[in-house]
Amino acid sequence: MFLNLYGVILQSTQKIDTPTLAVIISSITATIFVITLILTWRNLRENTKVSYSQLLRGFHEDLTNRLDKNSILKTTEDCHRYANDYLNTVDEIAFLALQKKIPVGIAQYLNRFFAYGLTIIDWYDHMIGEDFKRIAKNNWPNYFTYCQKHSITPNPDDKLPKIMLDYNQLREKESKDN
Repeated sequence: MFLNLYGVILQSTQKIDTPTLAVIISSITATIFVITLILTWRNLRENTKVSYSQLLRGFHEDLTNRLDKNSILKTTEDCHRYANDYLNTVDEIAFLALQKKIPVGIAQYLNRFFAYGLTIIDWYDHMIGEDFKRIAKNNWPNYFTYCQKHSITPNPDDKLPKIMLDYNQLREKESKDN
């Protein structure tokens, strides 16, 4: 069967002149190349969507886990660690967004987490003092740049854990215990 097909092709190619045969072969090759390119692009796009989805899920889980840790806060040191860990995480995400290493949409989706970070900084500034906003701008520069660039402001509905709101009482209790 293959010999018959080969014979038919061979006989038909003898009737086609060389320039026409070259055009046919080039056209077939170009068509195969374009189809391969389109399939590769589509697969790459799908893989990228999956990667971005996983990245967003990872960021969301990390930030949510940090927020969930507020129930285990017992000491002033726990409050500081909670706040620092949270701000470190949003600063990392802001760095990636500012460097265009993640899509703009992922960082925009997380804007409510960025707003909560501003609430934490306000708490730090009010409870800890020492002009913490200036210190925070040095410690988390990407975070502040991102918030400024995207006009992020604290959300009045965001509430800090009760222990952080009662920070002064906690500090007094710890100083009495020592």
